[in-house]
Amino acid sequence: MEEQLNSLLDFLNDNNPQVRQLALAHLLGYTTKTSQFQHIFKQNDFKPIEELKNICKSCKDNPLIAHDSFKALVNLTSDEEICKKLNDDSFLQFIIKMILDQDSILADMICMLLSNITRNERISVKILLLDLSDQEQSNNNNNNKRQIDQLIDIFVNGVNRSYNKEAEFHFLANVFANITMLPQGREYFLINSLRENENENITPLSKVIIFTEHPNIIRRGGIDSCIKNCCFSTNHHFELLSESKINLLPYILLPLCGPEEFDLDDMEGMPDEIQLLPSDKKREPDVQLRKMLLESLVLLTTTRKGRKILREKNVYPVIRQMHLAEKDDTILMDLIDQLVNMLMRDERNDQRNDKEENDDDIVEINNSNNSDVNSNNINNNGNKG
Repeated sequence: MEEQLNSLLDFLNDNNPQVRQLALAHLLGYTTKTSQFQHIFKQNDFKPIEELKNICKSCKDNPLIAHDSFKALVNLTSDEEICKKLNDDSFLQFIIKMILDQDSILADMICMLLSNITRNERISVKILLLDLSDQEQSNNNNNNKRQIDQLIDIFVNGVNRSYNKEAEFHFLANVFANITMLPQGREYFLINSLRENENENITPLSKVIIFTEHPNIIRRGGIDSCIKNCCFSTNHHFELLSESKINLLPYILLPLCGPEEFDLDDMEGMPDEIQLLPSDKKREPDVQLRKMLLESLVLLTTTRKGRKILREKNVYPVIRQMHLAEKDDTILMDLIDQLVNMLMRDERNDQRNDKEENDDDIVEINNSNNSDVNSNNINNNGNKG
C-alpha cells in the first residue's frame, strides 16, 4: 500500500493539473492524524509538503485542487515537524493575502491552516510582526501598518459574511489565542492603537471580546482563550477591568450568567450589562469554556487591584449562582472555591505587594489553549473531525 501511495506522490508536480488533482484526491484520506501513512509526506526532505504548498499557490487558476491541497495541509500540520516546514516567509505572506482577499473562496480553509501553524511559536511571532506591503497600506482605509491589524478587522467586521460572502473567519479566533500565548502577543493585544483618520484609541482586545457569547463555538472559544492568556499580564489588570479602558469583566461574566434573578442588594455595583437579564438567558453550554472563563477570573484576582475591582463589581453573586447550577464537575468546583477564597481573603494584614503575591497565586493555572477548540483535523468530506 505504501508503495502505491509513494507513486501517487510523484504526480503532485505533474504538468497536467488534472493528473495532480486526481493524485491529491486519492492521497487526501491519508493526511489525517489517525492515518498510519501520514509519515510518507515527510520523505525526501519533506518534498511532498513543498509540492502541496506550490499547488496552494495556484489557487487562482485551479481552485478545486488548491482546496484539496489546503485541506491536506490543515490535516498534516497536526505534526510538529510538518508545521515547521510551513515557517516560510513567502508562503506565510501568501496565505495572509488570500485570507484578506474579499473574493477568496478558500479564506475559511486557510484560516484553519493559519490556526494550526500558529501553534508554532516562531510562526506566531512572524504573523505578529508581518508588515503590510506599500500597496496594501495604500489600499486599506484604516491606516493599518501590520497584517495582524487587518486580520483583526476582518474578524470583527467580516462576521456574518459581510466582508467575504464565502467566509466567516471564525478560526482567526484561534490564531489570536495562539499569538497571545507569547508575551509580545499579549502586549500587542493590550496596547492602544491610535488611528489618525478615525480618532480611535482602543486596544485590539477591546475589539474581539464582544464575541464571548457568539453562537459559533470556535469563535467564542478562541476569544475566551485569548482573554485568559491576556489575564496573565498582571501589569495590565487595571486596564483590563477599568470601564474607561478595555472593560473586560462584563464579557467574562455574561457567559457565566444564567436566567437566575439577583436581589437588589446583589445587583448594586454589578456591571450594567449583567443586570436584569432575560428569563431565557443561557449559561455557556461548553464546560471547557466555562472553565476557561473561571480561570480568567482567578487570574484577575492574583493582583490586589484586580481583587478590589472584582469586589466592587460584586462578582461573588454571579459565581454563587453558577455554583448552584453546576453538575458536580470537580475541576469547576475547585476553581469556584479558589475564586471565592481570593475574593473573600482578608487584605488588612497582608503586606505583600502585587509583584510578590503574583508568583505564588498564578502558578496554579496552566497557560494553555483548549485543545478541543484548537484541533483542526479535517476528514475527506471536508468536515471538522
